[in-house]
Amino acid sequence: MIMKFLNKMILMFLVGGLFQACKKDPGNYNYIEINEAVVSGLDSLYSVNQGEILQIKPKIAYSRDAAGDTLNYKYSWLRINREGYNAGVPKLIDSATNFNVRMNDNLGVYNYSFRITDKKTGVWKESYFKIFVTNKTYEGWYLLSETGGKQSRLDMLSYKVAAKKYEFMEDVLAASRSTLKLKGTPSFIEFFNTNGVPIINGTQDALVVGTTEMATFLGVDTLEHLPIYDFSVFMEGNKNLAIGPGSKMETLPFNVFLWANHIVYTQYYGKLFPINKMSSGNTNPFKTSRSFGAASVDAVLFNEDASEFVWYPGNGAKSCIKIENETLFKNKIDKDLLYMKYSSYNGGEYFAILKDKTSDKVYLARFTVGKQNYFAEITGTPIAQAEQFEVSGDFGYVFYSVGGKLYEYDFNLKLNKEMADYGSRKISLLKFQYVDPGYYTKNPRYVDINRRLCVCTYDEGNIDRSGTLDLYFIPPINGQLVKEESFSGMGKIVSITYRNRS
Repeated sequence: MIMKFLNKMILMFLVGGLFQACKKDPGNYNYIEINEAVVSGLDSLYSVNQGEILQIKPKIAYSRDAAGDTLNYKYSWLRINREGYNAGVPKLIDSATNFNVRMNDNLGVYNYSFRITDKKTGVWKESYFKIFVTNKTYEGWYLLSETGGKQSRLDMLSYKVAAKKYEFMEDVLAASRSTLKLKGTPSFIEFFNTNGVPIINGTQDALVVGTTEMATFLGVDTLEHLPIYDFSVFMEGNKNLAIGPGSKMETLPFNVFLWANHIVYTQYYGKLFPINKMSSGNTNPFKTSRSFGAASVDAVLFNEDASEFVWYPGNGAKSCIKIENETLFKNKIDKDLLYMKYSSYNGGEYFAILKDKTSDKVYLARFTVGKQNYFAEITGTPIAQAEQFEVSGDFGYVFYSVGGKLYEYDFNLKLNKEMADYGSRKISLLKFQYVDPGYYTKNPRYVDINRRLCVCTYDEGNIDRSGTLDLYFIPPINGQLVKEESFSGMGKIVSITYRNRS
């Protein structure tokens, strides 16, 4: 009986509470409108060169203060954080109504706020924006050219993020007041990430230029140069072995390869070391072809002494291994190698173009270390006279040039198609430029660059300033190439690279 009585009492209290909760609020509240700052004329992004003064002059009004006496308010321009870095305590940069500051911060994008505080009430209002601290060489194409007198010049197509266009800078070293003076004919220019110990300035990003007489690193942001930047700092034994005719670098997301004077070098989280010898049998150093296929940490080299494909397994190994699989052709092939590249086509393959030692017969080989996928003669084409080669990772098309003509060869259809005729101009370089698009969030502009065929041409009668860089879109099904961008003013372009920003 007592339990029933208690249950009834609890139920009555619950019902009473429910009715009380549903009772209409009489609404006896007096709302007072507070004075609030109204800011206009403040852009979402400002771009300024490092070291220059940035001025921002917003328009400020107040919701309940028409006079707007500045003595009644506190103005705070606060730097919150640099994008890509954790936010700390916001730092006061300026305390005037207008922002007037010389921007000496490191290059990058910074998050800012403009805070206006009413001194009488303590109420404040914030407006958010970004400041992009940049410089003339922040991002873009570096182009190493040969000029008159067999000299070298480094030009740049500087990408302006805010304007979304490129600006040509002839002789970017002089324009940047770099102390480096190039000597000799050009070999290579390369921007890359070492993925190992920093080389200079405590950063893994690196920019290196090489000629027949010198090879050296440059400051990646300002192109400054010091004697300690000599390429020898990146080689075992501290000797600069990158100097020589035709020296080149192949840089990948996980590794770096250097070819110089018929020797291939690579690294394993440290300095470069030679790999042009076999792990067994004849272990004497062999002469390597300038053309090789670098996959990631491993690579396939061509032993010119034996006319043989050999495999470098990577991961710190200092010698090569014989490739055993020979279902379609002998790895010791007794032919001259015209070109070789590792391509992402078909899940990843090595493309090799070979020529008979005693005739103009040319062959295409496609293979992995474990399997040979294709071997056939390329007939009915002028490819035996080709000077430049490249392979599309999307379609497996082989591009090559003869003089001023650009051709596309489709091995599936055995179809050879002329894609461009530059007339009397010469093609000095074909390249698919790899730009790291990012891992988690891919930069669509970098993805687009990776898929464009770069064609560099020049006029032999004006080697100093007739050079051009054309970027082509490659349609499927052997469609005609579409020229999407064209830049001029360079010399005879020998090597290009892209300085990106993650």
